[in-house]
Formats: sequence, structure tokens, C-alpha cells
Amino acid sequence: MFVLMFHLISFGRAFMKYILEKHLAISSPDSEPNSECEAEESDFTRNVDVPDARVMRGMSYTNDIVHTASTHKDLEIYPMNLQKRGKCVIFNHKIFDNQKNREGTEYDQKAIEYTFNNLDFEVTTHPDLNYEDVMEEIGNLSKENYEDCDCICIFILTHGTSGDYVYARDYRYRLSDIWEKFTADNCRTLAGKPKLFFIQACKGYSTMHGFHAQGRSATDLADASYTIPTHADFLYGYSTVEGYYSFRAKEGSCYIQTLCEVINKHWRTTDLLKMLTMTSRKVGFGFTATHANVRISGTKQMPTFSSTLTRDLYFIPKHTS
Repeated sequence: MFVLMFHLISFGRAFMKYILEKHLAISSPDSEPNSECEAEESDFTRNVDVPDARVMRGMSYTNDIVHTASTHKDLEIYPMNLQKRGKCVIFNHKIFDNQKNREGTEYDQKAIEYTFNNLDFEVTTHPDLNYEDVMEEIGNLSKENYEDCDCICIFILTHGTSGDYVYARDYRYRLSDIWEKFTADNCRTLAGKPKLFFIQACKGYSTMHGFHAQGRSATDLADASYTIPTHADFLYGYSTVEGYYSFRAKEGSCYIQTLCEVINKHWRTTDLLKMLTMTSRKVGFGFTATHANVRISGTKQMPTFSSTLTRDLYFIPKHTS
């Protein structure tokens, strides 16, 4: 009986050793390597969860695209040297079906037209469109060929409320209805290029009060292919932070007027994000609302911006005069 058990144990150990050796021969990265790269990928995939492996290996098949361009992936400044600067499209809403008219918005339109024409943009204005027409224009824009353009810029001047909602003439819609049309998978000729969105609109109904501060406070190759996340290279400039009023007078809004003044003065020497920071400082520190409503009068406004830009953005002149 003892001898029989000894033989059974020995047989079991030999069988397990055979199975283990067989498994190692199959799964080893060096067993059947077609290339060094393939061996590294095989080893990598085996040691991580499958979802993480897909992302970490450089390609998420729904959220990234492979971009081939003359721009090196590690270039620190957007080239901005193509034949055209690109389009600047203004959706200017003054008249509404069920909202108060936005008096003074025509001055913002004129300021934008002057500034962005000076930056060599092709400026187009669409006044008082309803929702369906806004979406049609955005759809048409997203289908155009931008191979010879540096970037695109869109201004939305309108009423708004919290949750990133803005108003067409007749209907409220999400800002994502606009910018999602220009992600790299939806508008491939803008992949890797700046997509700029500026919104002059309220983002709520709260008022912001100031605080009086004293003293100091601390505050590979040029034609190589590489993967670009679909939501890269976007910039969103907002006239106010979430939940708060945005102010406009008969001579235009403090945000748009200040933004254009800053760009007019500094665009030849300063990148866009720094100019937006200047704009935030000038509006935030320099503006105080004057209003018949005592709850609103004396309050402040603080612009904000968010960015997935991957390089510094300078509006390099298209020509020298």
C-alpha cells in the first residue's frame, strides 16, 4: 500500500512538471518572437489587465487617432505657418423669442471682427440663429477641409445658465453640441491643430463679491506618426465661472472688450494662454458692476478658461508689413 502511494505521488509530480514546462514554452516572450517589439508587447500584455493594456500600449480604438503630420510630437509651439490662419465664426445672439434682448452685443461683434481680422482669420458672423440653424452651421463647419489652415476659432455671444447651457434664439442647448463636432475623430483635418472656443454668457445667477486684499501674497522625425487623443488641442474661454453672472453694458461686455484689447496689444510677443491670464486679471481686479439692482451693483466677475492645448500658441504673423 505504501509503495503504491509512493508511485502515485511520484507520477503526479512528474505530470505537474511536464505541464509547467509546456506552459512556459508556449507563453515565454522569447519562444516565438517575430521581432523584438512583438516580444515586448507580448510580455507587457501578459502582465496587465486587458483594458489597461489597450490604453497603455498607445491606442484606444474609440478615443484616439493616429496622426501623421509635419509637426514633431515634442514641438513646444504650434507651427501656425500654413497657408491660411483659419476661420473665426461668431454666433452673435441679440434677439430671442423668449429671453431679453442682449443690447450692446454688436460692439462685442465689432471688437472680435477687428481683432481677429488683424490676426489673419477669415471672420464670419451669424446673427440671431435658432437652434436648428446653429447646428446646421456647426455641422457644415466640421465637414470642411482644414488641411491648409492653422486652427479654428468660434465665439458664442448669448444668454446662458449653469451646466454649460447656452441659448439659441429659440432653444437652450449644451456647449458640447458645438465642440464635439470638432474632435479629432469627427474633424480629422483639424487633428493636432488648435480649436478655440470663447463664450460670452452667464453661467448661473449668483453674484460674486470682492475681497479687499492688503500686502503681499505668494501666489522623432518630422513626418513620424503618433497617437493623438480625440479631445486634445481644445481651448475654452468663458466670460465667468460656473454659477455666476456675466455682465454686459450698452458698449459691449467687459470680457470680450478686455480680451480683444489684450490680444491687440500683446499678440505678437505673447502666447494665448498668457493673454487669457492677463484678461482674467484685468476683468477680475478691474471690473465692478454698476447696476440698478442693489444686489448686483458692486459685484465682481471672474473669467475662466480650460485647455487641452498641447503646445504654446502664438499668432505668428502671416506676412510682414
